[in-house]
Amino acid sequence: MPSTSSPERVAPVAGAAPTPRQAFLARWVPVVVCAAFISWFSTDAFSARSTHNYIDPVLRLLFGDLSLAGMRLAHAVVRKLAHLTEYALLGSLLCRALAEPGAQLRLALLARVLLYCGLYASADELHQTFVMSRTGSPVDVGIDVAGAGIGALLFVWRRGRALRASPGG
Repeated sequence: MPSTSSPERVAPVAGAAPTPRQAFLARWVPVVVCAAFISWFSTDAFSARSTHNYIDPVLRLLFGDLSLAGMRLAHAVVRKLAHLTEYALLGSLLCRALAEPGAQLRLALLARVLLYCGLYASADELHQTFVMSRTGSPVDVGIDVAGAGIGALLFVWRRGRALRASPGG
């Protein structure tokens, strides 16, 4: 007699194609995690005053005794490079999330990535104006968008290499 209960769930086969939900999560969870870290970095815990505790010892190790002005400059450069790096990662992850696997990348996709990163950077800098130990800066938004552009270009370059290396690519 046939069973009237619901069909049994079958465990996924190793190497099987991911479900649409799994593919969606694999593309978008890294974007959300990266954005969450960027937001966390905008808190008091990562203000210039707070980051001196761990950036300055590394700067002294690398450059020896710097003058006060030299230390301030080096600290500022490290912090701006952090902006560039975190948004390069976000830009690359956004490209990965928005691009169809194996499809040719369009300029419109890159423009969307820069727009989304610019909006997120603007919201992030606006948030910093409400944190006592932070200041929002349009210069930082520019650095963030430049970082997103670098990340997007790195994604395009890496994707192009992968497509050329694949059979039929």
